[in-house]
Amino acid sequence: MPETPDANRDSSDQSAAVVAGGGLLDDNLFAGHSDSMSQLIDVLGGKVVDDLSGLQPDADFLRRFGIAYARAHQMIGFISDEGLVVAICDRQGYDHLDIVGRALGRTAKPLLTTEAAIARAINVSYADRNSRAQEVIDTIDRNSLLREVSQLASREDLLDTEGRAPIIRLVNHLLFDAVKAGASDVHIQPYEDRVMVRQRIDGVLFDSFEIPKSVQEEVLTRIKVLGRMNIAEKRLPQDGRATVQLGDRIVDLRIASLPTSHNERIVIRLLDKSARLYSLGDLGMPVHDLERFSELIKLDHGMILVTGPTGSGKSTTLYGSLQKINSHDLNVLTIEDPIEYQLEGISQTQINEKKGMTFASGMRSVLRQDPDIIMVGEIRDSETAVMAIQASLTGHLVFSTLHTNDAASAVTRLLDLGIEPYLVSSSLVASLAQRLVRRLCEHCKQPDGASGPPIPAHLVEELGMDSSRLPGVHRAVGCEHCRGTGFRGRIGLFELLVVDDQCRDLVQARANASQVRAAALQSGMHLLSTDGLLKIHQGFTTLDEVLRVTTL
Repeated sequence: MPETPDANRDSSDQSAAVVAGGGLLDDNLFAGHSDSMSQLIDVLGGKVVDDLSGLQPDADFLRRFGIAYARAHQMIGFISDEGLVVAICDRQGYDHLDIVGRALGRTAKPLLTTEAAIARAINVSYADRNSRAQEVIDTIDRNSLLREVSQLASREDLLDTEGRAPIIRLVNHLLFDAVKAGASDVHIQPYEDRVMVRQRIDGVLFDSFEIPKSVQEEVLTRIKVLGRMNIAEKRLPQDGRATVQLGDRIVDLRIASLPTSHNERIVIRLLDKSARLYSLGDLGMPVHDLERFSELIKLDHGMILVTGPTGSGKSTTLYGSLQKINSHDLNVLTIEDPIEYQLEGISQTQINEKKGMTFASGMRSVLRQDPDIIMVGEIRDSETAVMAIQASLTGHLVFSTLHTNDAASAVTRLLDLGIEPYLVSSSLVASLAQRLVRRLCEHCKQPDGASGPPIPAHLVEELGMDSSRLPGVHRAVGCEHCRGTGFRGRIGLFELLVVDDQCRDLVQARANASQVRAAALQSGMHLLSTDGLLKIHQGFTTLDEVLRVTTL
């Protein structure tokens, strides 16, 4: 929580008012609560605060008492002009005030609040405390921790369960740091003399810190135990899953191991269940494409494909589309692997290939559920493609994804899967290609001073620019808000191909992707690179970022 003069003044005013008996809220707030709580209010003579967000947590309390203790006794300490005040909501918390005061060597005064307010304050306070300590991982604390872990590696008594604690703490800190940094993946990569921990943030890998080679086995074993994997099997790849909690946030882990010449390499995919679910308007889609795409997803039948490599935001676009069109009079079902977000009012099905639940078999079951709209997570084979096309031809609107480089290649990809041209031309409504580029940090980006590099002639013509050089170029600088990278968050680049009569004729003739792309450009389609140049002009990203994911 930021330590500003205003925050400190609010903290002092609120706590002083309650301790002195001059409450901020009416006693009716606790109407319907237990008799013991009412008695506590009567005894203390104070009133109740239901919002603790303006108070500053007491660092000594957070350091001395762990989050488990605070949750168990429903109490948390704050600082004020009156000294230490401890938020409580029941008699149990009141009974522990003396314990807290003696442990901290200060007088602890009670602050009456609600159970929900204490739960929120505990989650926020301990998460903020840990994020400051672990965002970079404080050198002294980290060295101390690694020394403990190194001592464990030299022990011979494998029954010494106390020795596991440092390893568990190390792995927990590793995962905690990744979640707080907004990483999508954590890589545990062994080398000959060290083990490197790396995080993928905004699509780019960064080195986090090194783990001593001497404790490599213990760290890998702990992660495999977390994912319920076979710790004795080190010669074959394995997959595992786990769920961890960070305050009130639930994070799913997808763990994959791979044998290498220097022991197993592990990659952990992080899926934050509480992460923000983006709407279509938040993705950065150009206005002309957004308006057209918003109309297409309201059709009552047909197939719409979103294409791009892994990690290009395809699922986010599909979720945004379903959010926009979902209503009580539509039956929307999805088949996904994995289910990344929970969508209210939509039935979502998880693929389980080990149990025989594939995209193709799932489609057969979904079609018996009287759907209006179906989302298929990915078209991986011809069987799934045939099922999706048949569903779109029988009065259903089908969304799915393909791994292709551009929108036009999605058409030829379906033909390569063995789908007849007449089925593709009859069912496919549109293909949306996309990429993700890192967004310049709003706190530190700076104008580059001069216009950008020359734009290729075909893009100048497509953009309709008078100048052949790109104006409005900004550069990345780096600050504390963006971890010194100059970038914070990502924004999409889009290429929308709408299948019109000319495109259908080309599909019937089995035209290649270049021919389909040329026809789409004549019909008004903008390339990914064109959208990238527009994002540069608007100050959202840099030329290097656009060149990283597209070709001008």
